[in-house]
Amino acid sequence: IKENADHEGKLKEIAQILDYEPILSPEELELATYIKSDVICPLIRILNLMIPEALRLKTKKYLTIVSYDAVSANLVELFNTNKTIEYTNDLKKYEPFFAKEVKAGNIIVTYDAIQTVNDKKVTKYLLNPTYTIKHINDLNEASQVAFLRNLKDEVAKTSLELMQKYGVTKYMIDTLTKKGFLDKIEVKASRIKVRDIPINKRIRQTDDKIVSDLLAKLDNYQKPVLFIPKNKAQQLEMILQIINYNQKQNKNILIFEPEVLTSYQIADEIRKHTSLSVALINANLSAGEFLDYYNEIKNDNYRVIVTTAKGALLPYVNIGSYLLLDSESDNYYNDQSPRYDLHNVFEYMARLKGAKVIRSTISPSILEYTHALKGNLDLLENFDTKKDYQVEIIDQKKELQLGNNSTISAKLLQLIKLTKAKKQKSLLIINNKSYSSYVLCRSCGNIIKCPRCETTLQYNKKNDQLRCPACSYHTSYQSKCPTCGNDTLKLGGFGIEQVEEDLRSNLKDYQIASLVSNDFDHFSQLEAAFENGDLDILITTDLFSRSIMGQSIGLIAIISLDSVAKAADYDASFRAYAMLTHASSKLTSNSILAIQTYNPQEPFLTTFLSGDYHAFFKNEITMRKILKNEPFYYVNKIIVKGSYEENFKVANDIKLALQSAFSKEVFILGPTYNYQYQGVQLIIKHKINDISHFYQQIYQTYQSTNMMIIIDKYPKYI
Repeated sequence: IKENADHEGKLKEIAQILDYEPILSPEELELATYIKSDVICPLIRILNLMIPEALRLKTKKYLTIVSYDAVSANLVELFNTNKTIEYTNDLKKYEPFFAKEVKAGNIIVTYDAIQTVNDKKVTKYLLNPTYTIKHINDLNEASQVAFLRNLKDEVAKTSLELMQKYGVTKYMIDTLTKKGFLDKIEVKASRIKVRDIPINKRIRQTDDKIVSDLLAKLDNYQKPVLFIPKNKAQQLEMILQIINYNQKQNKNILIFEPEVLTSYQIADEIRKHTSLSVALINANLSAGEFLDYYNEIKNDNYRVIVTTAKGALLPYVNIGSYLLLDSESDNYYNDQSPRYDLHNVFEYMARLKGAKVIRSTISPSILEYTHALKGNLDLLENFDTKKDYQVEIIDQKKELQLGNNSTISAKLLQLIKLTKAKKQKSLLIINNKSYSSYVLCRSCGNIIKCPRCETTLQYNKKNDQLRCPACSYHTSYQSKCPTCGNDTLKLGGFGIEQVEEDLRSNLKDYQIASLVSNDFDHFSQLEAAFENGDLDILITTDLFSRSIMGQSIGLIAIISLDSVAKAADYDASFRAYAMLTHASSKLTSNSILAIQTYNPQEPFLTTFLSGDYHAFFKNEITMRKILKNEPFYYVNKIIVKGSYEENFKVANDIKLALQSAFSKEVFILGPTYNYQYQGVQLIIKHKINDISHFYQQIYQTYQSTNMMIIIDKYPKYI
């Protein structure tokens, strides 16, 4: 609120102050401004991520007649006998007439803002002492008198709590309330669900040297730390010690976990080993639960917060450390507006709050490991170079020569049987959830693609549908080719559905299941069955497999390593290497890692088998330098969306502007048409640290009601 306005346009008087305390603090507004300047997007996109959906008000519009005589009869008829009516879609056709009357002052427009989700309230009962003293002798039933006397020093309780504690009936509570002996009050209640987790032990001083070294670095903190533990057990020890470190300083800790299912695991582990309150924020929360967490966090009621991207930008208070787990994950990069890099966001937040940042991963990305080697991150590494489990490389070319066209090789089938004989479980990993990855017409050679985004459609046998993995499009499967009309369609590639079908055909007495969603209740049931021996084989994706505990796993099989390693992406080899690293981290000396591949001599695979991340890094860095990719060049993407004719013209204008401004410092691929975005794409490779300023100029020049400019500085895929 300002005494004097510097705005040159029209102003209205402030009618009412709605929030006596601002929802967003100056720190949050500064953070939002930083993100906006970095990623080039409307500020409102960022602010909406800082405020729960439940606090975003729904607006109702009302029309009120001031002068009946001046308003035309057909409009007066709409009001019937009412002076004020709500503006609805049915009235849109009268909009020009309303606008004329509003301008003339004959009708006024008002608005009512309504909160979409309200606080949860529960009814509680409390003794009315004054009324009870006067009238208790009027009661004839001894049980009612005894009950009221027990409530003399009792706090307000729900009817269920009173029934359980005093053995009374709901009828008795209602009767005494009607007579005036009990007062009924509405009390705010939390919707947050907390599961009972037994506490094992308290945090003790660590005897792990590298964890001790990490704590020493926090005492002399200069820059973000990249901590590379040898396994998940060492990572858990690190988490507990950093929690303890912050508790001693009376500080809270924010732990970011990029995957929903694993966030439950991390929160449970912390609760097992501590008596601390742990907030758990992820996409499975209802709007009401999210609102309750938001209020509790603003009131500083949680010492530990575990969150996914859902709660990354909430207004956390008194944070001492930001701990980023599995920091190589793609989920740190938001592929919807605002398209930010959460690594950068958390580091900026930490500077604002005087907090520390610790990244932790067992498989660091090429980019972040390069940052560490350059001195931008404080590096602490403890790579696990010992492979004490058995590795089986299964050459699929040889399987084909033997006539085996199944998704499961003969060798893998043998290993699964051997694992069951040892009363252990098999975990199979493949990243395609459908039955097949494409549908090919053998007559015309056409591969059926999505009509929206031109992505190859996958066949889902369970629903007999073709589905697009890039957008929400799906359609029923037809036996005839949409191009030539022949019934010569052939399913190609394979996914979880086909693997499960092949296993059930070959292993009829085995208990087999698949995990393809982040529904936590379903996951819990499958995990319990897996651990308790009610399930022999579990099939899932790389991402979901990271949530599976490994105590009873005797075999982990990568079903199609090439589908990851040969993807059309410069980061493909790293994604395959990281998948192998995370899978192997679950194995013990009695376990087996089986890898099905057509390319057993791939450099990333041989370096993984030798446990030499540094050799893998050296190979990758050499190739990326030649191809002008990260970390030697920034890789950005610009999408231009408008009329088809204008798209290429504007994209080419942007390309010429970049080349004119930066000359040989920038390499641009395109413009080419991007079917997924339904726009024209430019890929920009450069070494310019402050290019956001130039991108902002491009955005302001070309963004309009007819043209959308999407600037993605951190694309997951190009």
